[in-house]
Amino acid sequence: MSKEQINMWDAAQLFAQGKGFGDVLDIAQGTKDSLYSVAVVDYESKRYEKAVRGLKLLVLTDPKNADYWSLMGNALKDLGMYQEALSAWYMAMSADPKLKTALVITRVAIAIKNKLWASEGLVMALAHLGNNPKDKEDYQKLIDAYEKL
Repeated sequence: MSKEQINMWDAAQLFAQGKGFGDVLDIAQGTKDSLYSVAVVDYESKRYEKAVRGLKLLVLTDPKNADYWSLMGNALKDLGMYQEALSAWYMAMSADPKLKTALVITRVAIAIKNKLWASEGLVMALAHLGNNPKDKEDYQKLIDAYEKL
């Protein structure tokens, strides 16, 4: 497929296979890595809007990349856009389930009194809760906070 002309049938088939725009446009991984590095620098420099703009492009190119979604969630949280941050973290969790991400989702959802997202976070966290006593303690604290909503 030529970069100058996108065959819509081929693109539709790639999307149906769970591929992103990066696959359709044949964007090299090195290019995505460079764009992600810029987004990280923007985030660390507290240029959150700029980081989010770059990350939106990246999640279009590779929607299953949990790192892109996680950083976007962090930047959106720092912008005070908590609902949007939860959505981004949920996408990160879907792409790469991790206990820590689920705990963050739950904490933020409880803080903004979003019972639905808090319950989702608790369910995801429970699915990945291991035998670490500290994690179990954190999880129990979140359950206690959830019950007070």
